[in-house]
Amino acid sequence: MGGRPPGPTCAERSGPGWIDDGTLCRDRSAVAAPESGAVGERGDSPVLYSPAVKVAVDIPFAIAPGMTWDGFWRLIYDRANEALQKQAELLLKRGNITRLEYAELVNARNKLVVRLRNQLSPFGELYSELLKPASSLKTGEQFLKQKGSIEAVLRSVGRTRQVVNRIGVVSRVAGPASIVLELTMTAIVIQQAAPEDRSRVASREIGGAVGSVGFGLAGMWAGCAGAAALASPSLVVPIVGEVSTGGACLVGGILGGIGVGWLGRKAGEAAGEGLYEIYTEVSDFRWVSR
Repeated sequence: MGGRPPGPTCAERSGPGWIDDGTLCRDRSAVAAPESGAVGERGDSPVLYSPAVKVAVDIPFAIAPGMTWDGFWRLIYDRANEALQKQAELLLKRGNITRLEYAELVNARNKLVVRLRNQLSPFGELYSELLKPASSLKTGEQFLKQKGSIEAVLRSVGRTRQVVNRIGVVSRVAGPASIVLELTMTAIVIQQAAPEDRSRVASREIGGAVGSVGFGLAGMWAGCAGAAALASPSLVVPIVGEVSTGGACLVGGILGGIGVGWLGRKAGEAAGEGLYEIYTEVSDFRWVSR
């Protein structure tokens, strides 16, 4: 009796925007999201990535397509060599191997090496040439002088370098994974851009990806040639051995591909935005009739 409802005094308790001054602010706020992340158009589905993640994905992409391509051709080479080795084993079991059969098998092996090598990327072809120059592939007679007998030659005719096989396996696994990550991240960046900027962002990201691959392939070849030249200035007679020269080529190729590929990405991004600006100007042009 004679009382009043509890609450602060001297406060207007009417109007749609009234907030009790005696409490902390009670108002609508944005959905929490990472400071460096991207939030979807609806504002309720944050995509958790940062610039550091984007860079970490972009860097290996420069060499991923070339390494993947070479890795799968290496797999074809390995399978073909297995077939040659099985054929040689059948000849060994038969026992009466003719000179013609022996020569044809060795020639088939040499032709296989050259034919598949021509399908590799510039880096892969140079790397293979350093390890086993096409000019030094042995004929049947040269193998006989080295091994001493036809049987000894046939037991190793399909043998391949295990270190190169392991590189091929890694390339076939890591290469496609890097490509998928890059395409996924590129799609996310484009999708999360503001609607009015989406076409520009798409041009920039696609241009960057194309530039990264193109420059990456060139950088791998240049890095391989430069590092191999340091290990063997002649590039014909390796001073420190074929394996060491090939190792220098591999390391130089990877570093060169990543470094030059990154420069290519930046150039591609600039070119992509430039093409977008040109397209926008052309599409906005209208003929005025009088």
